[in-house]
Amino acid sequence: MGRSGSTLLQRVLNVHPDLTIWGEHAGFLSGILASYTAANHPDAAQNLINGYEHRQMVIGELSDKETFKPWVSPFRPDHLTSAIQSMMIGLFTEGLNQSIRWGFKEIRYTDTELRALMQLFPQAHLIVLGRDVPGYAMSRFFAFGNTDFDLSTDEGREKANKRLTTISNGWIARYQGLLALQSEFADRSSIVAYSDLTPESDRVQRLFSELGEPAARQEAIDTVLSSVAGSSYRHNSAARAGRDQLEALLASLDVDWDECARLSGALGLS
Repeated sequence: MGRSGSTLLQRVLNVHPDLTIWGEHAGFLSGILASYTAANHPDAAQNLINGYEHRQMVIGELSDKETFKPWVSPFRPDHLTSAIQSMMIGLFTEGLNQSIRWGFKEIRYTDTELRALMQLFPQAHLIVLGRDVPGYAMSRFFAFGNTDFDLSTDEGREKANKRLTTISNGWIARYQGLLALQSEFADRSSIVAYSDLTPESDRVQRLFSELGEPAARQEAIDTVLSSVAGSSYRHNSAARAGRDQLEALLASLDVDWDECARLSGALGLS
């Protein structure tokens, strides 16, 4: 999810000489991945396969008008799979040496799109990055200078309560899906806690190992992890001024805190 250190993780992964991790791309693959999922649904897949076998019906003159079938297709599901793979490889490897392993960080994809990506690319490795609810909610609340509230008024507190509740429930829903997906692909996925992205932790080097890559230069990793990279929350004076009030408000929200605790445990969050 956004506001969870995804840019920091992207930057530190790019320290490795054998990796290129691209940034966000507005989630443009969603529609393409939906077409892949739809074409590979058991019913649709069988109809496309049958339709492909009868494609001659619409090529040239129809010899038997009584046997015309509604499903007549110029492609099978595996053709679509190959086309999507080729398109993505072409787009994401432009200018890269063939020995470089590539990937991207994108905060817009749900477990549905990610499952399709994991199926399309059998050697893909999923990294789920988790941040605790208070840290995520506070950062999201103040993201991009959105400070149009007054916590000294009932109206302002009510507005903040609604916003924080929506943010926290969104956290629960997203990580329920992501952790279910991670469990499904446990042998080729990793979970990283935002709190472990520090120079004092060896989590990044262990992540490279989980990716099947040799260690990177620790000095280069530490340089990235020690740098300030423009968090809108970190540099927002209104956020700092209202932090105590917001933390108290956050603790009083009507959200499923037991589920938050369960998910936090699965994500390795303190």
